[in-house]
Amino acid sequence: MASKKSELKKNEKQVDKTEKALAAEKEQFIKLQLHSITKSITSAEAPIKEKYGRNIILGTYKEGGAVTFWSHTVSLPLSSNAILSWKFCHMVHKLLRDGHPNTLRDSRGQTTSIRQMGILWGNLHDRYGHIVALYAKLLCIKIDFHLKHLEIPPNLETPEEVLDKSIAIDINKVFDMTGEVLDYMEAGLKLQETVFRQMESNSTSSTTAVGQCRLAPLVPVIQDCGPLYHFLVKLLFKLHSRIPVDALLGHRERFRDQFNSLTQFFERARGMEFFKSIIQIPDLPSEPPNFLRAAAYSDHVKPVVVQNHRMTEDDDTDTQLDFNEGQSYQMTEADSLRKELEMVKPELELMKVEAQRAVVQLKTQVNKLEAELEDQRTHKQMAMVENERLRMEMDALRTQTAVAASLQATVEDAGSRAQTAQMHFTRLKEKHAELVSKHADLMRKNAEMVKQINSTQQAQGELVTARQLTAEIENSATLEAQRAEIERLKNELQTERAEKSQVHNALQSKEKTGDQLSSVLVGLQVEKEALLRTIKEQEAEIATLRQAVQLHQTSLQQERETHQREMTALHNQLQEKMCREQEQQMEMEKLRRELAEKRAEVLRAQSALTTKETAGDQLSRVLVGLQAEKEDLLRSVKEQEAEISTLRQAAQLYQDALLQERDRSQREMATLHNQMQAKLSLDSGALKQKLQDEQFSLLQCAVVEAEGIVLDAVAKLDDPVHVRCISTPDYLINRAELTLASIDKMQQSHAGYLRNMEDASGMLRSVTQFSHLIADTIVNGAGAAHSAPTDQADRLTDNCRDCATHCLQFLKELKLKATLPRADPTGVRCMVQRILNQGQDLLPRGADVRKEELADMVDKEMAATSSAIEDAVLRMDEILSQARRDTYGIKLEVNQSIIGSCSDLMKAIHMLVTAATDLQRDIVESGRGAGSVKDFYAKNSRWTEGLISASKAVGWGATQMLESADKVVTDRGKYEELIVCSHEIAASTAQLVAASKVKADRGNKKLLTLKHASRHVNDMAAVVVKSTKAGQMQIEEKDSMDFSGLSLIKLKTEEMDSQVKVLELENQLTHERVRLGELRRKHYEMGGIPLDSASGSAMNDFDSSLPTVFPDPPTMELPSLEPYGPDSTKLEPLRLNPPRLEPARSEPPAPEPVKNTNSKRTKPNRNGTTLISVQFDLKTPPKCVLASKERQ
Repeated sequence: MASKKSELKKNEKQVDKTEKALAAEKEQFIKLQLHSITKSITSAEAPIKEKYGRNIILGTYKEGGAVTFWSHTVSLPLSSNAILSWKFCHMVHKLLRDGHPNTLRDSRGQTTSIRQMGILWGNLHDRYGHIVALYAKLLCIKIDFHLKHLEIPPNLETPEEVLDKSIAIDINKVFDMTGEVLDYMEAGLKLQETVFRQMESNSTSSTTAVGQCRLAPLVPVIQDCGPLYHFLVKLLFKLHSRIPVDALLGHRERFRDQFNSLTQFFERARGMEFFKSIIQIPDLPSEPPNFLRAAAYSDHVKPVVVQNHRMTEDDDTDTQLDFNEGQSYQMTEADSLRKELEMVKPELELMKVEAQRAVVQLKTQVNKLEAELEDQRTHKQMAMVENERLRMEMDALRTQTAVAASLQATVEDAGSRAQTAQMHFTRLKEKHAELVSKHADLMRKNAEMVKQINSTQQAQGELVTARQLTAEIENSATLEAQRAEIERLKNELQTERAEKSQVHNALQSKEKTGDQLSSVLVGLQVEKEALLRTIKEQEAEIATLRQAVQLHQTSLQQERETHQREMTALHNQLQEKMCREQEQQMEMEKLRRELAEKRAEVLRAQSALTTKETAGDQLSRVLVGLQAEKEDLLRSVKEQEAEISTLRQAAQLYQDALLQERDRSQREMATLHNQMQAKLSLDSGALKQKLQDEQFSLLQCAVVEAEGIVLDAVAKLDDPVHVRCISTPDYLINRAELTLASIDKMQQSHAGYLRNMEDASGMLRSVTQFSHLIADTIVNGAGAAHSAPTDQADRLTDNCRDCATHCLQFLKELKLKATLPRADPTGVRCMVQRILNQGQDLLPRGADVRKEELADMVDKEMAATSSAIEDAVLRMDEILSQARRDTYGIKLEVNQSIIGSCSDLMKAIHMLVTAATDLQRDIVESGRGAGSVKDFYAKNSRWTEGLISASKAVGWGATQMLESADKVVTDRGKYEELIVCSHEIAASTAQLVAASKVKADRGNKKLLTLKHASRHVNDMAAVVVKSTKAGQMQIEEKDSMDFSGLSLIKLKTEEMDSQVKVLELENQLTHERVRLGELRRKHYEMGGIPLDSASGSAMNDFDSSLPTVFPDPPTMELPSLEPYGPDSTKLEPLRLNPPRLEPARSEPPAPEPVKNTNSKRTKPNRNGTTLISVQFDLKTPPKCVLASKERQ
């Protein structure tokens, strides 16, 4: 019991180990498949790599299907990338052709997704969209066709007897199958036509990766088109033999078009180098087959597409062994050896797969030839049996001529058998003709096979000689590749010898079957003897019948005697008896005449028998001729066997030579390898130490140079000549930021150098860049300190000195090997960060813009405003197009009306900005006199600031109008937003007009143009408000109230609820108005307009040359502020309309008082001035700041 338990435990452990090993192997297989799928089906515009596609195909054989492939490809984003879908279709096509036979079954449920993918890309206008749709259609047709006809595999390599069997049953099925094959061929031809047309239109070359990405899927298409053409020819000949010619006119026309397209396809592909290196494309006849003539089928030759054995080229350059070189060259040689060894492994796998495929094809051809030979022998045996049967029949006819009763039947039987013999003779002639044609085909195929073997041997010889020449100048890696190639050729020769031995064995087996058939013939002879025995038995029966006739005659004689006795007894009836005797004599004469006729018929039958005998002699002579032809065929077979034996001897000699070459290469390889190992072991240590010392010496030189650069920069801090040098804070910030980035790069290079001290290139670059940038930061920090306030200048100078000290300390640590690992630039980083912060503190704030830059700011802001408005107009057109696509009905009418009015408003604003720009240029040219444009803007800086503020406000309003219109169209915004934006745009344009006409002459024509443009903008804004309100009224549902069924109490309750809602809405309106007032108050305070300051002096000091901030449009009024405070005071819109400032006047007139004088809108600053300008950004609302210059 204990032993049994221990055995059970051991078995369980073994089972667990086996299960774990299987699970690990399965997991590794799934990872490999996923990696291959990810690498082969990518969005890169390049063909699928062969090794990844080969791994996927081998995975289907290992798994027994394509379940893993389909489970991984479901997650691919095929609908987002057309190139990805194109490569996916190519991979599916390769799997169907070369994968496991169960791949077709596993792909049954994927046709729907493939078809939907094709429809999706067919509706999109993409570079690969149309060809992806055609490829998906081809794959669906291919899968459906082969699922319907399981006897035809997806690679279309079907034996002829299987195809003949499938089309020999029902002519209706043949007709349907012909239509399906025509659709199959048409889908492939449409795909190739579209691919070539796109390549011609794009001028894409087949040698580039982009061109090969499109052309690679056409290789399986060519492999499909060859067998499909053969199927069509065979099916159409079959149909024309059974169906009237007129009914097949459409099939012939369709086949003719496909024949012409296929011929052009093959010719075009045959002229491309890409296809020449992959496959051998067969030649098609110049004219399509003539289906109206049945004998034309014998002229048809099946086109066979042969795939070349491709060797992947190694992209790595081979380096020549040089033992006097350093360690880097030797490492390169070792790496190249390893790479080539890795490259040889997938090539060997590819050769094995291709060899297996070639073996399968040769086996198929051998089986086909054996079947044909078996058919020939069967026909010969049938002819011999038929001849023997005819002879037996003639013997039977000779034996039965004596029987008169069965003579007529025998003659008729002989006639029918003669006709049968004639029919068999005709069939025998046809079979003879077929044997002759098949023998010719066999001879031609044998010649082609010999040519292929000779070409292979010649190519192999050239390859061996080329490799022998290159072996003298290349390294040991090429020797390894030669050895792998020799192994491959040896394997190919072994496979060819095995196949030839299999053919020989098959022929011997066929001879054995012939002996078996001879034994069957002996059995037939035994059956013949049995039939002779049955004939003898029939003759015995005839003899018994004759005896019965004789007995009957004796009985008649006895009856006659009784009659005579009766005649003698009955004399009175003599007369009657005499009459009866006379009648009997007449009957006897009649019987004699019939006997004479029978004899004449017997003579005619004998003459017919003689003619049949002559026909039998002729048949025997024909049989003798057939036997002679059979002997000729046997002699030709023996000659072929002799040729095969000679080829075997040549192959054996070639193999011996290859083995000798292999041994010599192995010896040379071993010698080179030993030399290389010895050299590496001697020089590796010394070279490594020498390399590290040289790299560190280079690093020391770079660090010394960097110290000199930093010391030179520190010396400039105390140089009196450098005091006059000034730097801007912006440039200092830029230098400091780049220095911080270089410090990060320095830390990375330092860590990399510590990991690998044999390469200091990265460290050298980092040190050089760091030294220059830190020195530049120190020098520019000193220059910025020269123009900064005293306290900030002292702190900045001290930080620059500290930064230099830390930097020198860091460089000193880098210079010594002992301190190199602990060198840390953290102190340098902190000091540079301080310099960066001080530089940011020195930047000018807010309105500290220099007056010299105002001219550039005016041009920049006017150009930015014009560009923003142009972009808004274009965006409005896009929004309108999108609304026309996405909406319909009343919603579309409303959107068209609103977007159209908004677009018109944008165009009007663009005209206004253009007119304002022209007027502003005219003002500058007329007012600057002898000064420059910058002097004019600097002299009138406040007017310039107002103009800039106005242009920004217009641009911001256009941007807000665009966003509001987009939200309204997409149902994400409200119509009220458009109305408010219209008011804001009207106010901003009025501000721009006011700012422009302050310094313009009253009679200026451009001023009149600006006013007209302003009125047009106001009109368009009113149109926007009107169309928006009208559209809002159309969209809102106006359901009539239904009071039926409501009682008095219910109506009263509804009335009270409505009153409650009204009170709530009024309360919300009040709170919202208060909130609006607070927002505007805060807006004015942030913009520099406190509401609690005195307004009298500020308004008296107001400069009338400044533009108004919120003017009232001519045709529209801005919404007023409702009570927002406890005292319920109202804040009316700000209306400032100062008169034009004449240049000649000594004192500008005072502006008109603003409404609501209780609000205090100005506040003097430290210098006694108040600003009135608008600081504005296109992404934020404008900030209003009033300004007034204190009168001097």
